[in-house]
Amino acid sequence: MNEEITQPQSEQPSLGQILKTHRENADISLATMATHLKLTVLQVQRIENDEYQLLGPTTFVKGYIKNYCRELKIDHTPILAMLPAPTTPEKPVDMQSFSRRTEKEANDSRLMIASYIILAIVIGSSALWWWQNSMPIEEQTSNINVENSIMSEQQEQAAQSNIGASQQQVLETNNVALPQSEQLSALPSGNSTINTTTTAPNEANNSSTIVMLFNDESWVEIYDAEGEKIAFGVKKAGYEMTLTGIAPFSVVLGKHDAVNITLNGEAVDLSAFPKNRLAKFKLPLAE
Repeated sequence: MNEEITQPQSEQPSLGQILKTHRENADISLATMATHLKLTVLQVQRIENDEYQLLGPTTFVKGYIKNYCRELKIDHTPILAMLPAPTTPEKPVDMQSFSRRTEKEANDSRLMIASYIILAIVIGSSALWWWQNSMPIEEQTSNINVENSIMSEQQEQAAQSNIGASQQQVLETNNVALPQSEQLSALPSGNSTINTTTTAPNEANNSSTIVMLFNDESWVEIYDAEGEKIAFGVKKAGYEMTLTGIAPFSVVLGKHDAVNITLNGEAVDLSAFPKNRLAKFKLPLAE
């Protein structure tokens, strides 16, 4: 009967055990080795216990082992050859994560800027609307374009000049000698007198005169019965305006309590209208 004698194979020491043996033979403590390697005692223990996965990437582990061998003055090449290959492949560093984050932050920044611009436009529009609605009527009317005021004064002067020209034409017509007067001069003296009747136009009989004295700056707009605008614009304090036209007149005043009005020489009472508001009325006033 053959007895098989099996001899246990001697286990080959691991990388960490080899390093530990060399350290102990050199009579170097863990703390001293950790200080020389600029590592912690726990990291040195993990090297000697072959716990490489807890030390970080393989590149770092190889560097630790090289420095360890350098401190012990032994060749690191055969020892590094004993280093086991990593069980799991190292994940490649995602270099695109930073660029994606930067791109996302840039998009967020542009979105925030656009939001601020829209918010500023909305706030500005609301403030302008509030300012226009809260401004008193007299301030609104005082901001009317100066060009319109100048144009209205020119139109008013032109209208007055046309009225003056019409009146002058009527007077000249009344004073013109008739062509037949030369023929009638041969008649007897009893018949030499010719009765001429001058009748004024109906418009002259229906015309009315408005006089406005502005004690303060105010805006005014006046239309006559035919719908013609005979006054328009901002009048300064102390200005006296005389208008002639066909009644009734449609009048709009920005500050009626600062204007004294007479119609055909009679004062017009505007005290019934509320202050600080546009006054719209017709002249003569309805009773």
